[in-house]
Amino acid sequence: MSAIFISDVHLQDGTSVKTNLVNRFLQEVASQFKHIFILGDLFDVWPGTSPYLIDRFQPVLEVLRSLVKQGHDVHYVEGNHDFRLGKFFTEDLGLQVHTDEHTLNLGDKKVYLAHGDLGNPSERGYRALRTVLRQDLLHWALKPVPPKWIFDLGHRTSGLSRRYQQGQHSPQSATRIRQIYRGTAEQIFHQGFDVVVMGHTHLPDDVTTLIQGRKCRYINTGDWVQNFTYLEFDGSEFYTKTHPMTDL
Repeated sequence: MSAIFISDVHLQDGTSVKTNLVNRFLQEVASQFKHIFILGDLFDVWPGTSPYLIDRFQPVLEVLRSLVKQGHDVHYVEGNHDFRLGKFFTEDLGLQVHTDEHTLNLGDKKVYLAHGDLGNPSERGYRALRTVLRQDLLHWALKPVPPKWIFDLGHRTSGLSRRYQQGQHSPQSATRIRQIYRGTAEQIFHQGFDVVVMGHTHLPDDVTTLIQGRKCRYINTGDWVQNFTYLEFDGSEFYTKTHPMTDL
């Protein structure tokens, strides 16, 4: 059973050089694997599916649709930038969508997958905002607002968030964030999982620890903003890979 994992690509449109490169990656690299896992934030802004977003990202969506038609098992764990994917993704594109987490067995390993935006327990304000942004009532109230306006607002706030996040990635801050997520993974290991895979932090990580006599492994997929990393599973082992990004 082979699988590939990618997160935090943050595509902003359907026609840029980066988008074309990602589409080729999905068609030429991801298509070599039976199981494809997108661990959130493939899109920089997708706050609920709308005709505007479907049109804006049509080339990417068609690649996802074609992978499913070719027989690939494509999973999408929603992120903090792309959520409320809805029936369009499940019924039209044929993806399996998970709003918070997904668990499965890969070989003899019990695996826990999540985007990772809930990986820092101290971020109580974000957790409250996350709940509000996913409420049906909020999206009902926003129905009269043109989807492009919502996208433009999301794009601006996303840019501010990304600049803030990059500013937090000093060596000391990166070490602190990695330690927080390793601690969260350790709590999940105690629930019986052997492998925890998350994204969100944009910080690739790979750590093995001993829990109750079991060898457990936490892996962070990194991102396609600075590191261009992803994860492969060949049926027995996980490997972090880096895309050469020769066209950027």
